[in-house]
Amino acid sequence: MVLSRRTTAELQEPLHVFDCMTNSVVTSDISETVYNAVAKMMNLNVGCIVVTEHQQIVGIITKGDVLKKSLLKSHNPKRIIVSKIMSNPVITIRPDASLEEAAKLMGEKKVSKLPVIESHKLAGIITSTDIIRMEPTQVGYLKELVRARFVPHNL
Repeated sequence: MVLSRRTTAELQEPLHVFDCMTNSVVTSDISETVYNAVAKMMNLNVGCIVVTEHQQIVGIITKGDVLKKSLLKSHNPKRIIVSKIMSNPVITIRPDASLEEAAKLMGEKKVSKLPVIESHKLAGIITSTDIIRMEPTQVGYLKELVRARFVPHNL
């Protein structure tokens, strides 16, 4: 992604999810093992995998889910399937939503990754890191993102 400075006129226009979302999303079938899903995450250097069943989103797995719901409970990742540790329902967003809306939604729901849905299909994913990287001058969103990322979660 090439970042460039925005003009004053452009700064007045809100940025949208489609401006900084990642279009290629790593997915996993609901019956895949946690081990295979984690291997995919590590090989592709991603922080989450969207879980699907019959090409419909049914969950999401983050590195935190793997740690809290599998490893800390001493589950064997080669024997447990992703449906047992995935988070659901999945909080999603539209590509035409503003980055401010995305940041607020992340803060309210205490998530840092939002699959992007267009016409009932997975179109991409946006993360708190994507928003922060997109436009450092958009510091208004940072408060929501920091709160979403660093609020203690129950183990």
